[in-house]
Amino acid sequence: MFRLGTRGILRVERWDGWDGWLAHGFSTRATGDFLRWPGDSEIASVFQAGRCGTAMLRQVHSGRWVRADAPWGAARPEADAVGSATPGVLLGVRTADCLPVLLVAPRSRAVAAVHAGWRGTVAGVLPRAVQGLAADLGARPREIEAAVGPGIGACCFEVGEEVASQFPERWVADDGGKPHVDLAGALEGQLADCGVRMVMTARLCTHCDVERFFSHRAEAGRTGRMLSVVGLKQASRRSRRCPR
Repeated sequence: MFRLGTRGILRVERWDGWDGWLAHGFSTRATGDFLRWPGDSEIASVFQAGRCGTAMLRQVHSGRWVRADAPWGAARPEADAVGSATPGVLLGVRTADCLPVLLVAPRSRAVAAVHAGWRGTVAGVLPRAVQGLAADLGARPREIEAAVGPGIGACCFEVGEEVASQFPERWVADDGGKPHVDLAGALEGQLADCGVRMVMTARLCTHCDVERFFSHRAEAGRTGRMLSVVGLKQASRRSRRCPR
């Protein structure tokens, strides 16, 4: 379902056949630390995205969605989901326990990147992204494919009752100690409720595997960030068809 590519980037095997028009990937510790932003050209090079510019976010653990019709570089709006149907725009979110979700609508050629921590999940940031792809970019939920990348697993996401109570019971495990929340499961449930049929989940716990991933919890806040990206590549001049 996921494979490890060059520079330690996790890729969705199913999407490899779309490499001519789609750029995507989830970075790991081996890819490098994205706590400080490199330039657009460096990000595009790392993810083999060709001549893409970036449209990233100032993440605030919200349910807010924004649309990017052009690269905006360092002018990052406050939001936790961003979508586009414009070639040459590379969307991305940074994580270090929160879950990154990439959405691709192959027929409509629309994509989105979502940052889903527990607050964003409760705020409905992922359903908002699906709705935004449909309302703003014409992508029907049943054509959208979702990839949920590495993040803290239910095995390690211990929370207080005040957090656990905000999730449906089926995503909370309570064996007499502090409750544990299955964020990935909650996101899968939200996608199913939205009508998204194809969901691929890495189920790789960042807290368990700090050799491969950055983890805010496991490293007491002194850690780096992974970057997860998706975008439509610019068509090369040779591949452009003459108008008829």
